[in-house]
Amino acid sequence: MSDADQHEPNREVAPGGNLAVSGEQTPLSKFEIVPYAEAKNEQELYSFREAMAPPPAEPAAKDKKNHSVSVAKILLALLFLACVGFGMLEAPWLFRPKPASIYTDLGSHQFHPAGLSGRLIVRWQKSGSYQLFLDPIDPERIAGFAAVAQDPPRQLSVTIYLRDAAGLAVCQKEILLASPWPQEPDAKPGDPTGPQQTETGDTVQNMTGENGQIAEIDTSGPLPCQAKAFTSFKTWNFSSDFPTPAEQDEWLRHEKESAEKAHGGKGFSAPIAHLSVPIEGDDVIVGDNPSRGTVQTSSGRVFFVGTAGARSRGAGWQVFPAPIHFRCDKSGSCTLSRSNSNVPLHARLLK
Repeated sequence: MSDADQHEPNREVAPGGNLAVSGEQTPLSKFEIVPYAEAKNEQELYSFREAMAPPPAEPAAKDKKNHSVSVAKILLALLFLACVGFGMLEAPWLFRPKPASIYTDLGSHQFHPAGLSGRLIVRWQKSGSYQLFLDPIDPERIAGFAAVAQDPPRQLSVTIYLRDAAGLAVCQKEILLASPWPQEPDAKPGDPTGPQQTETGDTVQNMTGENGQIAEIDTSGPLPCQAKAFTSFKTWNFSSDFPTPAEQDEWLRHEKESAEKAHGGKGFSAPIAHLSVPIEGDDVIVGDNPSRGTVQTSSGRVFFVGTAGARSRGAGWQVFPAPIHFRCDKSGSCTLSRSNSNVPLHARLLK
């Protein structure tokens, strides 16, 4: 170190708290301390922060587009749900299974024990129905077939079986064939070709061929099968208690002999009593003559009911004495009824 004396410059405190070095031209700063209490409030003190805050950023265009798409999807979904709800209330058929075929021709089938051929048509239109056509397999046997159809020896029936593709029977029905006497009001007794109503609600009508003999039996009526079953019908077959071909020939001979003995003529040629006015009343059947096809009453009336006659109407008509109520028109065509049977017996007044 130097032995020279070291001297520090003189320092003076300038007003305001600044130091001033003597001998130098240092500018002096001046400031004042403002007391915190003089500020009006804190919000006013820091108000500059709000002025310096950056403006809020606007959402990007992509975000706006995505928002619009989302709203559109929601509106479309609500519209779809509204349409579905309206459809379920106003148009329930839109949600139902496909309806069954309205018309199905199941073709022909043969039942050899009775020598019969049948063709079946089924329909569905709010409910099931059928049409069945029966005729002899062998055209040479029409005479015996016609004799049975015209005046059956007993109550006859046909049972049809409707089957699916696997051959299983999914529906069946028994059809009663009509009696020898028609029940339609417009059909005349003795007319074997008039339409007849059976106890099961079916309609039976005999159709004649070229030679005037009955060549076909047509039946139709309700078919009580479930709607969905009509879509599964593929095949069918049938059975019947219709007489065998040999029995048909025997019945044909019987009918001819009975007609010759009773009337000396053909079939239904019995003389009918003609009345001046229709008659109606009560009587009692006291006996019958099977060979003539007649029944007698306690008051002396004789009704012609055919050789099958009361036998085709069930056991109730074969019990004598049998109280009846009769009604006959001016042509002698009559309807006989009795309390223990809901099926009337059609007859002709002979006496």
